[in-house]
Amino acid sequence: MMYKGIITKMRKEKRAGRKRKPLGAIIALVVIAAIIAGGVYYYYEQQNKIKQEQWISSGPFSINKNEYKLGEYVFMSVQGLKPTDVGSIIIVDPKGDVYDHIPFNGTMKSSFNQFFKPNTQRTLALCTPESLVGNWTLAFQGVSYKSIPFKVINDWIPGAQAEIKPVPKGLDPC
Repeated sequence: MMYKGIITKMRKEKRAGRKRKPLGAIIALVVIAAIIAGGVYYYYEQQNKIKQEQWISSGPFSINKNEYKLGEYVFMSVQGLKPTDVGSIIIVDPKGDVYDHIPFNGTMKSSFNQFFKPNTQRTLALCTPESLVGNWTLAFQGVSYKSIPFKVINDWIPGAQAEIKPVPKGLDPC
């Protein structure tokens, strides 16, 4: 029994000589720092989403942004056409020519999505990828909505240079 008492006394003395480490305070600081870092990250992610989701609209017609790189698709969304909305979306290239048109009829479909990628075309004398660079417009024929301008900049998305090729020389009008 006496031996047991000595061991207990030695253990108590050993513990009394040790300084207590503030383990709880360290854990609390780590948790608080993680919460703050997570909150800051979440805030900036939300700000980026808001910037990315700012569509350019005119009535029921919208495009996902106002500036595109060469080889990038222009995404259009049409939501809430009225039955009286009948006409065409006219895509106007930088030279002022009609690049393409997309018909719409509100009595048939009130909503749809459409995309296109500006590409070289012999018939429009868009002979080189550089001729695609500039100010484009989506005009609306048959309805009184304002046009939506957008720009194609002289910068390529990765891999697009293999897709958009110059029209061979000698083909009229190139």
